[in-house]
Amino acid sequence: MRKIIIAIQDEFTQRLYFRLFREEKFKVLEAKNGKEALDLAKKEVPDIILADVFLPKDGGLGLLKSLKKEVITQRISVVIFAQTEKKEDRSKAMELGAKDFIVGILTPPPEVVLRIRTVLEEQKTYRLLICKENLDKVDKIKELAEDLGYSSTLKCLHCGSPLCLFLIRDLTKGKNYFKVSFICPKCFKI
Repeated sequence: MRKIIIAIQDEFTQRLYFRLFREEKFKVLEAKNGKEALDLAKKEVPDIILADVFLPKDGGLGLLKSLKKEVITQRISVVIFAQTEKKEDRSKAMELGAKDFIVGILTPPPEVVLRIRTVLEEQKTYRLLICKENLDKVDKIKELAEDLGYSSTLKCLHCGSPLCLFLIRDLTKGKNYFKVSFICPKCFKI
């Protein structure tokens, strides 16, 4: 099940998208402001965030900037939403790494859902928790960790928890190209 955080300033619009994405079988999480959305993203690591450019406490652009600074959240796809379009908002959003910029008054809600689905199809993320159930893969994973400069113990150096292997498809380089990293799901450090 795909996971989305919806952080839109207008409560009616937020509830509308909550309902639409639930109907589309998404796990929907809601945030009322940028700080809440960032905290929720660190905890839940959603597939995508729909963030209002006018979101309280930093706005959608501030949220996007903050997400890119955190290892655990920097690869979350973000779509910026605005009721009205300012050319500079769209430019800044794309410059900061937004996957799309949607103008609410020009885009019917079903099209917003379709555009979110399109963004999600472009980038797939695979996660593998390194644990006893995956022991048959551990030797190869240890080798990969060492080749990438991570701890070969497959444990977080900060808290000792098992690391999570992230494989993230990067279509800018080709269909079979992946970015790889090991992240602690408990303390979110690499």
